[in-house]
Formats: sequence, C-alpha cells, structure tokens
Amino acid sequence: MMRTALTMLVGDRSKFLGIVFGLAFGTLLMVQQGAVFRGVMVLVYGHVTDTPQVELWITDPGMPELDRSEPLNERYLDAVRAVDGVHWAVPLSRRQVMLRLSDGEVGSAVVMGIDDATLIGAPSVDKMVAGSVQDLRRPDTIIVDQHSASTHLATIRPDGSRQPLSVGDSLQIAGRRMTVVGLCRSTLNLVLLPTIYMLRSHLSAIDINTDRAFNIILAGVGPGQDPEVACRRIAATTGLAARTSAAISRHVYDYYLYRTGIPANFAIAVLLGFVVGAAIAGQTFNQYVHDNRRIFAALKAMGMRDGRLVGMLLYQALFAALIGYGLGVGAATAFGAMLAGTDLSYRLEPELLAIVLAAVLMISLSAAAICARNLLRLDPAQVFRS
Repeated sequence: MMRTALTMLVGDRSKFLGIVFGLAFGTLLMVQQGAVFRGVMVLVYGHVTDTPQVELWITDPGMPELDRSEPLNERYLDAVRAVDGVHWAVPLSRRQVMLRLSDGEVGSAVVMGIDDATLIGAPSVDKMVAGSVQDLRRPDTIIVDQHSASTHLATIRPDGSRQPLSVGDSLQIAGRRMTVVGLCRSTLNLVLLPTIYMLRSHLSAIDINTDRAFNIILAGVGPGQDPEVACRRIAATTGLAARTSAAISRHVYDYYLYRTGIPANFAIAVLLGFVVGAAIAGQTFNQYVHDNRRIFAALKAMGMRDGRLVGMLLYQALFAALIGYGLGVGAATAFGAMLAGTDLSYRLEPELLAIVLAAVLMISLSAAAICARNLLRLDPAQVFRS
C-alpha cells in the first residue's frame, strides 16, 4: 500500500511539486523569521554573556533593561560590599556617548566605563583579538569591538577606500581624541551601535554629565556562598535589585518580549509563512485528490477499506511534508550562511526547527484529513462510469 501511495503521489508530478513547494516556502518563512527573531533577542542581554566572571548584577529596582537605569553612587557600592556573602563588588558605567567618525559624520557608541582598579567588566583574555586590556591604564585609551572596527568605525583613506580601524588609530569621543589599544569580540547591540571599553575615570573625564556616577554594580560571591541568597540579602539591605547573570538575562529578555513590538512584528511574518504554506499545500492537495478520484474509487472497488485508504492519504501527506520541510530548512540554512559577517544576527536552534516541523506536519496532515472526507463519500462505482 505504501509503495502504491508514493507511486500515485510522485506520478502526478505537477501536483506533487506544488504541494512540496508550498510546504517548503512556508517552512522557509517560518524558520528564517524565527531564527532572526531569536538572534535579535539574544542581543538584548549580550553584555551579560560577554562577562561570565560576574555572578551578580545590581541595579536600580526600576531598571527595565541595561541601557535604562538610574545612576548609583558610592554609598550603594559600600553597602553592597558590606553584605554578608559578597566577596567583591565594582562599579560599571554603561551609557551612550557621541563620537565623530573618520569621515566627519557624528554617531553614537555604547561605552563601558570599567573599574580602574580591577578592570572587571572588560573583555576577557580569550575575547581579545589584538592588544591587551592592561593597556587601558594608559591615558586616553579605548578597546573597540572588532565588528564595528571593520564596519561602522572603519577609517577613510585619502583615495576614498575604507580601512578597518586598528590598534594605534584614534577616535574622537565626546570631543576628545582617544587611542585604540585593543580590539575584541563582543556581542552586537540590539541597535547595532559600536561597543567601546574604557576606564571609568576616563569616561568621567570626557562625559561631564556622569560625575563619576555609575548605573550598574558588578559583584561576586565568596566560595560556598549561594548567589541567590546573596541577592536577597543585597535587596533587603540596600533596596536595590540584585540578580544573578541568568536572572538579569531573563529580566531583560522578558522586557523586550512582552513590552516592545519586536515579537509582534516577527509573529506576523511567521504567521504569514504558516498561512501561505497551508493555502498552497492545502489547495494543491485537494486538487490532487480530486484529479485522482477514479484511482481511489478503483482501490475501493477492489476491496480496500476506508481506514486503509485514509491511511494511504495520510502517508502521502507525511511524505510530502518531510520533503518540503527538508527543502525549506536547507534554504533557511543557506540564507543564514549568506548573513555571516553582516550586522544581522541569525540563530538556528533545535527548538525552533522542532516547532516548525510540528507546524508543517499539522498543515500537511490537516489538509489530508480534510480531503479524506471526500474519499469516504466516494462511490466505488465511479470507476465504471465514463
């Protein structure tokens, strides 16, 4: 029966290709938009994952995401350091600062003002592409993320060509010339701004509005201490919001997921892929059953029961679904490969592929189930009619 089912389906080449194309196109849209959405959402807490040595993130209680928080002062820092279980705590200033590019255009960058004494918050050694974090102790020095150095911050040569920013070059930040002493790998920002690291004292010197204030306290717990317990103690003692790395990542992720329009925009595109796939595949599958009704009637006339007939139809739908799904995922994977090295973040994850597979199976099997009603009402005598 299975061989007969596949012979019938593949033999009607135009209908078979139409069903597969509809499912493949729907799969491509759902996977591609889902992968872009997941990639974008990972960017919102990229700075957290870029600093794995930090166990606790302490901010103003009303902070919705990392770029929006009330400034803190040294009093809060001292209070956090005095909490039982906290091994160390350092300030971090994260803010957007204006800069002037080599072509004279004014732009913005996300600047990390790290602790002068410990350099905690700077890129780790394995993230450094060129230069050393220790060079930040020199006057007027910065470290720039490698991606921005070769794209947004590339220098303009006299002949008009663009040359990637490199160690030894300089940038004008808030009216002050800063020398690049290092390049690092860093997660892109959601708004694709360059990421720049410098000492907090240097940031205070070029941005007079900071007044050495900071908006995040980074902390670590002592050996054998529970980070969750330390967070509760900090919150009770200081009134600040203390979260582990996993908790603050989830907090920021949830903010963008539930309180911005980003998910809705991608959901519309994913729904469009589902509807298009369902419309094309469903209509084509229905036409396939209609055009082959004489064959199905002949099978019934030869004694094939309705249950086996419906099973054959579902088997055909399953076969077409798997072929269309494979082609769609392959196309989405090729699309992601073409985006390598661009500003667009693209993440194909097993959970996404499993969800899309379930959606494609639902489209195909539902279309087959709807068409099965016509088979159940089919008159076997039809095969004898002209």
